[in-house]
Amino acid sequence: MTTPQPPEIPVDQANPLLSETPARLVTALLETPHGQRLALTIRTPSTTLTVLLQPGDAKTWAQLLTSAAAQMSQSGLIVANGHVQPGGG
Repeated sequence: MTTPQPPEIPVDQANPLLSETPARLVTALLETPHGQRLALTIRTPSTTLTVLLQPGDAKTWAQLLTSAAAQMSQSGLIVANGHVQPGGG
């Protein structure tokens, strides 16, 4: 029997540099030698991260982001369908 583990927190809470900062989310469809991919880029003042997602992965990421945003008390987050959800719902 295994001991249930608490959900993994996706940030290093002990990192003193971790704080809110301006960020932009940019998406684009790209044709690659392996087929169409969704390029998803997150830009902050100190970092740029780009991932290339296959269609199924893009849908999974969209569902995860939408689900997490819906759980926020007041998100003001633009969710994957492109519509602002004021107040998280």
